[in-house]
Amino acid sequence: MSQKRTVIYKLERHKWPDEIAAEKRERRKKLAVIGSCLLFFIAGFFLSRATAGGVSGGEKSAEMEKFDTVYSLMNEKWYFGKDIEDLSTVLMENAIAAMAASSIDPHTSYMSLEDAASFSSSLEGTFIGVGLQFYENSKGEYVVLDIFENSPAQQAGIERGDVLVSIDGHACDELSQDEIKSLLGKEQDQEVELSVKRNGKTLSLQVVPSVVDNSVIAYVEDGYGYIRLSSFAENSAADMESALKRISAASESKLILDLRDNGGGYLRAAMDIAKYFLPKGSVVFQSEDRNGNRSEYRLEDDYTPFSFDRIVILMNGNTASASEALISALNDHLGDQVVLVGTTTYGKGTMQTSIPFSDGTSIKYTSGQWFSSKGEKINGVGIDPDIEVQLDEARTTTMLIYKNDIEVKEDEVADIAKPVQIYLRFLGYDADRSDAYFSARSAQALRAFQKDHGLTADGVIDNETAQALADAAGIYWNEHRNELDTQLNKAMEIIYGREAV
Repeated sequence: MSQKRTVIYKLERHKWPDEIAAEKRERRKKLAVIGSCLLFFIAGFFLSRATAGGVSGGEKSAEMEKFDTVYSLMNEKWYFGKDIEDLSTVLMENAIAAMAASSIDPHTSYMSLEDAASFSSSLEGTFIGVGLQFYENSKGEYVVLDIFENSPAQQAGIERGDVLVSIDGHACDELSQDEIKSLLGKEQDQEVELSVKRNGKTLSLQVVPSVVDNSVIAYVEDGYGYIRLSSFAENSAADMESALKRISAASESKLILDLRDNGGGYLRAAMDIAKYFLPKGSVVFQSEDRNGNRSEYRLEDDYTPFSFDRIVILMNGNTASASEALISALNDHLGDQVVLVGTTTYGKGTMQTSIPFSDGTSIKYTSGQWFSSKGEKINGVGIDPDIEVQLDEARTTTMLIYKNDIEVKEDEVADIAKPVQIYLRFLGYDADRSDAYFSARSAQALRAFQKDHGLTADGVIDNETAQALADAAGIYWNEHRNELDTQLNKAMEIIYGREAV
């Protein structure tokens, strides 16, 4: 029978359910010591076999002989091995990677040097810059879209809707987006002279790039506070506290917490953020190890949570992991104060542990499963909203931009035809399908789009047209998001009491 115990809030640093989908990584060549790698592989393989179910000496010998034979054949006699530099290392890396791969667990993997560095960086959630996001509008102007909490841009007084005019004397209308990003991302502590247009007036602002945490965006609106949390990174809790203090200081008692597309991160960050909303002693989630033993993770530090009359949480199919832990905890403990709006979450309820190796690679494996504070399963199930609201299909459809030349004509079937037709409808053109078959009517709609955007109006899907469609859809969303973001609009209806819940 499984045992249950209570654990004072303390999570291991390397436990996180971070990924929302399996990624098949291409294994690259790395510098390693072949002998030690081989010893690690063989010892680790048979240790796991022995621990799992007991392996006899005869079985070990047979398996070791098989591995040695395959390794020798591939290393010495494989024809294509002559084309691979440092073949021994490549073979061993692939063997280790294959041992960690599993069709039943997409979140366990052996990470190459590059993968491990990228993974670690994504959890840090920081970059050098001024801390603003911008987009190019239909007039070719660069407009400030969002500002990160505690960023240099926020401290300098930059506001949403500001139009970027010049950066250190360089006119923004003569710069590409990449050039603007480069100018705004100067070396740390090197001042940037930024001119912006606001309400018809040009303002000159000095902003100093620094380390920016990019997980929290927050605003005090008329009648509520809004916070978008994009990940659970190392400094997310501190930025969340800062945002909540600003909202509380403005005497706002209602909050929209936007967790859409938040794939998770550190579970300990979810614990730290949960204490801003829940009373001391609250169980945030439960965990279960491979032996079926359950543990409760409670908030035990001394703190005073913020108080809100209403919290509306926005979520979607990409809301996963630590996000789901926070949602379930707030929903379980705060009851009718919390309303969930959007679509069912992803359903990732597993915990990962990362073990680094001396050469910079690491293994990330699933060490347990977590459940809601009430013990309800999240993994593979997700959390259903109280009020289901869908966005336009274009917002959940990705337009892949191909490196190779593409050419899709009417009455043909191709994967790219689906996003092309969905985007055409989103932009108001008369496409009649939303699948991989490119119809004659959709081709006619594409000709109209191409003509409107100065492209060859032949009704053929090519690289240039696909990129133009993706750009146009992004601009249209940003310029009309107040009307198009039906999920946020529903949240505001609830906040203002126009929606019964």
